[in-house]
Amino acid sequence: MANTNLRFKTNYAVSSKIEPFYKGGKVQISNDEQYIFCTCGSRVNILEISTGKIVHCVEHDDQEDITSFAVSSDDEMLVTASRALLLKQWDWRRASCTRSWRAIHTVPVASMTFDSSSTLLATGGCDGTIKLWDVVKQYCTHNLKGSSGVVQ
Repeated sequence: MANTNLRFKTNYAVSSKIEPFYKGGKVQISNDEQYIFCTCGSRVNILEISTGKIVHCVEHDDQEDITSFAVSSDDEMLVTASRALLLKQWDWRRASCTRSWRAIHTVPVASMTFDSSSTLLATGGCDGTIKLWDVVKQYCTHNLKGSSGVVQ
């Protein structure tokens, strides 16, 4: 026979909660396979794979959505691009912007990636161009034109 005198607790303390951390777009795993980087509007969230928790977050000041990002091959640097055509270089472990510059694309950056040495960054724009950036010397080395569509 079931006990009908059961009393249930009515107040509960929150021990943890899951907040939105991804809204679509690029996802990248660090080379040491400890972190996942993903976009969520105007920020990039960095989740620790072992716990599933957001451990770092970088966000553009202008509140513009991030259109693309890339993590360097050595996992030291994160570069983001926003709809305002602004590129930002981050020390993502400290969530601090170390440098920002205007992307010389005429429309938002759709994709980006680092080379294996983490010294060159390629950005592909919705304008059909590819820009190659020397992130150490901080200048655009090449402007490649000719694509008829978005560079992915």
